[in-house]
Amino acid sequence: MFEFIKKNKLSSTEIKENFKRNFLEDKNHRWISEDKTIRRSLDILLSSLSVNQIQFFTKHQTFMIPCQAHLSCAIGKTQNHHLILIFPELMQMLKSASALHGVAILAHELGHIYHQHTENKIDTLTAQIEADQFAYDLGFGEELQEVLLDHDQSVDCRVRIAKLTAQLVTEKNKSF
Repeated sequence: MFEFIKKNKLSSTEIKENFKRNFLEDKNHRWISEDKTIRRSLDILLSSLSVNQIQFFTKHQTFMIPCQAHLSCAIGKTQNHHLILIFPELMQMLKSASALHGVAILAHELGHIYHQHTENKIDTLTAQIEADQFAYDLGFGEELQEVLLDHDQSVDCRVRIAKLTAQLVTEKNKSF
């Protein structure tokens, strides 16, 4: 795909649209295309990616796979691709009025892959904070903060909430 982009000098909009189309048309993502509300949620997420991030995920193919457990989980490189497991609770969230909360969770999981946390073997809290930052940078900081507030039992989670809150407050203060 990089060669195609280089030869044809696609605009960033065309690069994003091609990436979204290829991602959603992949046979592993048929389950996304079959549900219009989940497809809309994934369209929001994929549209928020920058061209650099799209180039990374084009090179590091990532599949989102539905399965059973709690929320979601990013799995590092297996053979030539990465996996994000989508559990029933997250799937319901993506279909609900709280769809952006689900998108924020997926953005966080993409952050783990983008920062190559399994390959770099960094400590868990640092990995979580970097993945949170990725979601924040895509524009899903408030939604991720709200999700974390529902799961604030651990010290690590409270640290993550504090960091997100500080960024959100700073951002709001800049806009005044």
